[in-house]
Amino acid sequence: MGHSRKYLILLCGIATPVAMSPVWAQNVLPAQEKKQKQPAVVRSEVNHAADSLKEVQAKGGDETIIVTAQKRAESTQRVPGSLVAITGERLRNSLITRANDVSRFVPNFNGDDASGNATPRWYLRGIGNSVPGNGQTSPLGVYQDEVYIGPILAQAFPLYDLERVEVLSGPQGTLWGKNTTAGAINFISRKPSLTHAGGYARSEYGSFNRRLLEVAGGTPLSDKVAIRGSGYYVDDDGLATNHYNGSKINRNREINGRFQVLAKPTDNFTALLKLEYRDYHNEGDTLYSGLLPTDTAHIPAPKGYDNQSSVGYSGTNLTHKSAQLNLDWNLGRYTLTSINAIDGYDSQSILGTQVAHEGTHTYSKLSEYTIFNDLRLVSPGSDRFHWIVGANYYHERMTSDAATVGLPNNVGLATSYTDTFFRQTDSSYALYANAAFNITKRLTLTGGIRQTWEDKAINLNAYGSTAGAGALSFADLNNFWLRNGVSGPGLHTTAMQNAKRGWDALTYDVTLTYSFIDNARAYFRYAKGFRSGGFNTGASTQSQLAIVNPEYIRAYEVGLKSEWFHGKLTANLAAFLNDYTDIQVTVIQLPLSQLTNAGQGWSKGIEGAFQYHPIKPLRLYGTVGLLDTRYTDFPNCKSGVSCSGNQFVRAPHVSASWTVEYTHEFGNGDHLIFESNWSYRSHYYFNAGTQTAPLEQNPFVIGNASLSYRLANPRVKFTVWTRNITDSHAASTVIPSNNFGYLKYYIDPRMVGGGISGEF
Repeated sequence: MGHSRKYLILLCGIATPVAMSPVWAQNVLPAQEKKQKQPAVVRSEVNHAADSLKEVQAKGGDETIIVTAQKRAESTQRVPGSLVAITGERLRNSLITRANDVSRFVPNFNGDDASGNATPRWYLRGIGNSVPGNGQTSPLGVYQDEVYIGPILAQAFPLYDLERVEVLSGPQGTLWGKNTTAGAINFISRKPSLTHAGGYARSEYGSFNRRLLEVAGGTPLSDKVAIRGSGYYVDDDGLATNHYNGSKINRNREINGRFQVLAKPTDNFTALLKLEYRDYHNEGDTLYSGLLPTDTAHIPAPKGYDNQSSVGYSGTNLTHKSAQLNLDWNLGRYTLTSINAIDGYDSQSILGTQVAHEGTHTYSKLSEYTIFNDLRLVSPGSDRFHWIVGANYYHERMTSDAATVGLPNNVGLATSYTDTFFRQTDSSYALYANAAFNITKRLTLTGGIRQTWEDKAINLNAYGSTAGAGALSFADLNNFWLRNGVSGPGLHTTAMQNAKRGWDALTYDVTLTYSFIDNARAYFRYAKGFRSGGFNTGASTQSQLAIVNPEYIRAYEVGLKSEWFHGKLTANLAAFLNDYTDIQVTVIQLPLSQLTNAGQGWSKGIEGAFQYHPIKPLRLYGTVGLLDTRYTDFPNCKSGVSCSGNQFVRAPHVSASWTVEYTHEFGNGDHLIFESNWSYRSHYYFNAGTQTAPLEQNPFVIGNASLSYRLANPRVKFTVWTRNITDSHAASTVIPSNNFGYLKYYIDPRMVGGGISGEF
């Protein structure tokens, strides 16, 4: 289908419900919505940016976060589905500074990374990417202020000046801008206010000479214009020492900035401009160990945090620049919202050999440019029949160059050269609609539908040497990756691919909600999700080239949401079953991690979440997830081996988290605050094809704690803290290695420190 025709369909999809709306708009509120005080006109994220996003329930109840998971402002407890929402304040108190660390507070969710603060491996309800590669589409949709963040390498960004985070579990085939089979996570920035000025600043110092500075503030310039700026800076001296040359391992430096302008020139129009910049630099590899006693040259392998050695420079540089413009029009009873963003990403990574001699080095460079547009029309949520219709467009253009090189060395290892270069484009178009009808005061039927068209094209060229052909020469060892800098026998083009593919899918969801009593609601949800196909962008030989098919998921979920003791206890429970077909799996098999379709499988489980505020000083939070997964049809996952019957990757049977917050108030208004949060994961595997030691992680616990003293006047807080209290040496991943048989990458070690923060 041509692009012009697609746009015509998008416009028609917007126009149709406008003509129909007078017939259906009936101003009948169910009892629970009346109590919730729904606005007469549904407001978008921009419209209520200056408002408080919390409501305190009557009679001293716990706080309920107002979310926009369904593109409407509503309580978390009114969303009929699995949703975890965490305020920015709670994230700061819990010592959470990275996007992927949010996974600790969500049942059946993992987000570890093994390459500094980049490339998280997202897994939600057993669905994810074991080896997220350039050009692949994540099964978890990651959003910043509703804008889709496509490049996986850019998804471990820092968290600062946030209003909240919302995590939706299960396929999101209707309202969210890029179809995903696992779920969606939306990081929502604090917006400028037209009514008041304010901000905060905090500084920390901790282990490994870690320095952090965070500052944010905003003010109205008039009754029609307001601004807000925020910044984040962190630097450390590295988490280990390279025994080979004394340099630091895993040293991080990051600078981030965000500037926003909110304008409301008339009562019916609002505009928000956001500019954001990220500059991340990592030096000296990440923490790892070899699982064989020696490498292939009989040199002792590094063991643990304190025994690291590497030759040659290693480091990663990543920049992200973005501009976003949100426009909102109040069209009488309706709201028209346009979200528009342009993002640019540039990354370069060099990895020196992980052995105590010259040998294998790797290089990768990625440049990416994305455009995101979402246009939607929203009817009043107070209507008995209320709806949302929209159109979505996403375009991604990527250029990647990756080389693996065996340099001349002093132990007789053969020289080698492999370089894969590709350009890939991805264009996604979608029409979507979502509607809810209050059948009775207690029974509501909600449904949604989405038509997606996805077009991808790739131009790939791989160049390399033939094993055993002879020694290679390198003109410049500092630029070892350049094709024109290597010479010798056996060099030739090893793979070529020039392909285009298009896919389309109709996805949908249906939810039935019933309120037994005012404080308890049950729901049943059925949803179909879609993840587009793609290419094996890491191929270095012609036989490794592949085109993977889209994957599909049919999800069934039943749940209960409830509040007890005048809102002091919030308790939610859900059970789910995912029927999964054409699963996209990366099977780790040297010399290449091969992307393939796994046939069929399922995941099923139970999730629970609670908040309890028994007395004023004490707050308790907890989650638990029980998960079972299975590949039911995966007959030839690698080298003729069947993986049918294996478990999904990074899918522990049990996951749990618990948090305790206790505040003691002194007579002068000062406060002493204790907070501790813990996360547990049971045993799981790192590989779909090989599910034996050492490609596994045993059960582990991670805990953080802080103790703060907050002055009443001025509003200043002094804090001491510790992260990873038990100094867990859990693996973030384990992968096969030519040098050591296997490499085990670790999570960050225990850190202690202190800080000061203040509000103004």
